[in-house]
Amino acid sequence: MATDPSPSARPRVTDIGESSPLVEVIYDEILHGAFIPDELISCDQLRAILRDGLGVLTAVVDGEGRPLAAAVGEWDPGSRVLLLSYVAVRRESRSGGLGRLLMDEVGGAWQRRFRPEMTLAEIEHPAAHSGDEERGDAAARVRFYERLGARALDLPYFQPALRPGAERVHGMLLIALPPLPGDGGADGPVDSAPVRAFLTAYFVESEGAVGADPASARLWQAVDRAGGIALLPLSDPPALPLSHA
Repeated sequence: MATDPSPSARPRVTDIGESSPLVEVIYDEILHGAFIPDELISCDQLRAILRDGLGVLTAVVDGEGRPLAAAVGEWDPGSRVLLLSYVAVRRESRSGGLGRLLMDEVGGAWQRRFRPEMTLAEIEHPAAHSGDEERGDAAARVRFYERLGARALDLPYFQPALRPGAERVHGMLLIALPPLPGDGGADGPVDSAPVRAFLTAYFVESEGAVGADPASARLWQAVDRAGGIALLPLSDPPALPLSHA
C-alpha cells in the first residue's frame, strides 16, 4: 500500500543566498537550458544582485536539497518596481505544480520583503518565439500567467542587451503580476511614472543609455501616452503589442 512521503522528503521552498553553491547549480542545470543566451544574465551578475541586496533567488528543492525549480527577482529601489526575471522548472519536474509554488512566493513573501509599487515580468510573445522541448512553449507560458491574473502592459516591449556582446530580444511582453497596480481595475491604465523610471534604470544599466533607435522610440512613445499605460488581457495573444527591430 502506497504511503504519503514524509514531510522531509516533500519539495520545499527556500531562498538561496549569494554564497550558496546552489546558485551555480541552479544557473547551470535549470536556468541555462530554459532561456536563450541573450535572455539570461550571467551567473556572476546573478551573484552580484544577491550580494548587493537587489535581488532574490527562491528555489524549490527536494528532500535531498536538490533544486527542482527556481525564480529570480530583481529589485529597483528607485522606481520601487520588482522584476520577476526568471521562472524555470527542471524538464522532468514540470506539470507538478512547482511553478505555482514559486508564484505563491512571488505574490507573498516577495511582496512583504520589497513592498513594490508593481511587480513585472518579461515573457516571450508567442507570435515571435516558438520555444522547444527544453525551453517550453511560449503560448503555454502566456496561459500560465493568464490563470494567475496577470495582464500585459500595452507596450511594444523588447529586452535590452543584458551585457556586452549580447543582443536585444524583440518580441517580448512586459506583464504586470497581481496585485495589479493602479486604481483603474484589473485592466488599468496604470501610472506610467514608475514604469518609465524602471525602464530607464534597466536600459541604462544594461546598455549604458536609453536608445534613440526606432524600436526604442516606439517603446518610449508608448510609455508616455497620455492617461497612463493600459493593461491588456492575455487571453488574445495576437492582439498584444509586438516589438521589432
